Amino acid sequence: METDEISYKNLRRIQQIEKTSPLLSKINKNFYENLSEFLKNLQKDIDQEKNSENKKLFQEEIENIKKIAFSIYELREKKIVQAALSKVRGAKPDLKNALDIEKKLFESLVETIIQARNDILKEKSKKEKDKEIIHNEFKKEEKKQNTNQIVRLLENVPEFVGTDMKTYSLRKDDVLSISKEMLDPLLKRGVVKEIK
Repeated sequence: METDEISYKNLRRIQQIEKTSPLLSKINKNFYENLSEFLKNLQKDIDQEKNSENKKLFQEEIENIKKIAFSIYELREKKIVQAALSKVRGAKPDLKNALDIEKKLFESLVETIIQARNDILKEKSKKEKDKEIIHNEFKKEEKKQNTNQIVRLLENVPEFVGTDMKTYSLRKDDVLSISKEMLDPLLKRGVVKEIK
């Protein structure tokens, strides 16, 4: 609906069309400027009104008009956001009724979504690679550990530093996985028994 006139009735009509149509409705290219001017003039009328009852009625009217105007903006904004998403996903949204300022919003959203998508997917890809590296390292470590022997201690062993440079304090009946290099000296001393 395209009209130069801003009035409560016309705003309600635009609001209804925006609510029921999936596409942006046709509005005057200067809609937002005209609306702003209309609200300024209403406010002037209110400021000049001497009768307090009339002043109160005008104030309620301006508040209602602001609510409708904001509703129109939000309905259009939602359609622009959805159009930007569909554009990024490969569709060709119909923006023939978008105002210049709304087209700028649309282009800015498309750019932001594409940038965010690239950043997030790149980050995800990097995280996937990191995950893969960690997984491979873990597998290598697991393989190393799988060559270890499982042993049970037959007696307490005084604290010692192993071939892995870790300090060990072992007690009788402890069960542990131990590397071949560390196992041999303990076997020679007769302080461990291998568990098959």
